[in-house]
Amino acid sequence: YTLSPMTAFSMLVAAYCGGITGGSITSILFGIPGEPSSVPTVIEGHALAKQGHAAFALWTFLLCSIFGGIFSVLVMMAATPLIANFALKFGPPEFFALTILGLSVVSGLSGGSLLKGFLSCSFGLFLATIGTDGITGGERFTFDTMILLGGINFVTAMVGLLAVSEILIEAEEPFKEYKGHVGYRGMRAEMPKFSLFRKNWFNLIRSPIIGTIVGALPGAGATIASFLAYGEAARTSKEPEKFGHGAIDGLMASESANNASTGGSMTILLSLGLPGSNTTAMMIAAFMIHGMQPGPLLLSTHPEIVYGIFVAMLLSNLFLLVLTIMGIRLFLELNRLPYSVFSAAIIILCVIGAFGLQNSVDDLFVMFAFGLIGYVMRKFGIPVAPAILALVLGDMAELALRRSLLLSLGDPMILVSRPISVILLAAAVFSIVYPLFKKPKMLQGL
Repeated sequence: YTLSPMTAFSMLVAAYCGGITGGSITSILFGIPGEPSSVPTVIEGHALAKQGHAAFALWTFLLCSIFGGIFSVLVMMAATPLIANFALKFGPPEFFALTILGLSVVSGLSGGSLLKGFLSCSFGLFLATIGTDGITGGERFTFDTMILLGGINFVTAMVGLLAVSEILIEAEEPFKEYKGHVGYRGMRAEMPKFSLFRKNWFNLIRSPIIGTIVGALPGAGATIASFLAYGEAARTSKEPEKFGHGAIDGLMASESANNASTGGSMTILLSLGLPGSNTTAMMIAAFMIHGMQPGPLLLSTHPEIVYGIFVAMLLSNLFLLVLTIMGIRLFLELNRLPYSVFSAAIIILCVIGAFGLQNSVDDLFVMFAFGLIGYVMRKFGIPVAPAILALVLGDMAELALRRSLLLSLGDPMILVSRPISVILLAAAVFSIVYPLFKKPKMLQGL
């Protein structure tokens, strides 16, 4: 309220970029995703950390994140009108097709068995139906309990399925040494070489483009962008068997797309006044507090604010680069703790994070319940990532489908009557079918 408009917006933009970047640090070191978009980072980055390459994973994540963020800012400055016009073409049918394309990434998250991946995905889609119906307001699968009335909080479930279940698995070997800690010399030695990025140049260009475009779609956010880029990396990788076990190209794709979505989200906010994510939705209130309305007239009425936000995002990414480099050694020192202390600290962080979402003890019960579910899934070799992806995208897919049918008076042909939705659905089918020809063993049963 008391800050000048430019100072206030710069602070919000810096916090936005920093939050996206910071969530990946805990994902790599502790296996705790700060955001749903960090799930691929947990899968690949934490796997590298457990193999003793935490410093390598941190360096790679940092450089790819900053590259993706700067890339999206430059695109935002040069092509805001084009991106805005493209975003306007997205209605409910296109959003449904986009979520289906996002769910098709399950083939890249399934490990060795596509059937297990679809089983996990189906479980996540069922979880997404729990709670209050988004169209009619009716209750579904709540069993007359207040805990389930608002649905399953995907952040709480995500922490349980990934972090808590990981602790339970590791607890079976209490004297196992954790290999994540690397000394200061190791940190320097683990710095990725330029040849790694040159080898993955196409991945590094494609992923930020995906992140920027998807981030510019109202309500899509970084999650779909991150998973789409990760799925494309898995589909085109020369070593797809490494995915899920520390694939560096998967980590690079996820992180560069994740951060690139920030520029796309800000583009749609400044040009059309539409939020591209939950965070940018909150920024609309900041504009209103200062007597401004984000949208087409903002550039003509307050050009200094628009260009100031561009510069603030660019400087935020550069400052994050310096700040994170300074903190890498400190982050790695955390992994030098004995595993008994390390695992206890992770559980404490999980409890604090789950409780802090809504200040509700109910969320703690949900988190530990999903921790047990994740433990059972891991013991039977069922991947948990597809369930998380389906839980996050399931509600969005259902609402988009039902709104499409309402627009067409129940005619499902609306889903294949628009060029963009047809292209996205065709891409989804290709993403599912292609791995089956490339790797037939994925069709093996449970």
